[in-house]
Amino acid sequence: MQKLRLALELKKLYLLQSLDYHFINPNFLVPKSNFANSIRSQKELDFLIQKCELCPQRLSTPNLGICNPDSKIVFLSMQPLLDSNLRFSSNMAVMLYNIITKVFLLSLKEVSILSLLKCDIAIQNRGDSLNLCMGFVHKQLEFCNAKIIVILGQEAYFAISEDGEDYKRVQGKILKWKDYLLFPTFSLGDLIKKPSLKTQAHKEFLTLKGYL
Repeated sequence: MQKLRLALELKKLYLLQSLDYHFINPNFLVPKSNFANSIRSQKELDFLIQKCELCPQRLSTPNLGICNPDSKIVFLSMQPLLDSNLRFSSNMAVMLYNIITKVFLLSLKEVSILSLLKCDIAIQNRGDSLNLCMGFVHKQLEFCNAKIIVILGQEAYFAISEDGEDYKRVQGKILKWKDYLLFPTFSLGDLIKKPSLKTQAHKEFLTLKGYL
């Protein structure tokens, strides 16, 4: 019985590979404490993020991002992309809005926009803060119910995984992790600094669109 189960699982993996899936085994960063496991509702989660005083950045105003319970896709960045009132006020945020509405043809109610760090934190302080924020991130992913996570940039990807290889090896590819499909791609900052990358990014997004 065990051999039959393994054979069926192997058959499934070969089928997914034929559909251009790529398999990796990243050890995604998990929170050092289990405080987030006791959170039972999104309302409670939002309250805890807003009142967070876990790290030296505790005097900053945390950014919840957008966490919709019926999301088809999550866009995950390192730092918050929206302003404190969740408006698309920066060039990167406007670009993301155009990607969501004009490339994926989705409404804002069909997506979640989250960040690994909940405050704007200096690079030298990000390590400890990232570990503390991660409990919140895992619960947000759970509450938004999406199965596809777009990771915006190599900084975000390497921050949550121990995959230390060349980012180009995974960029633009569908990766299987637990119950999620991961899609590492360019950061929005890179696309603004180097407009020539937009053509490749557009092709990558069209590939992902086929999985929605």
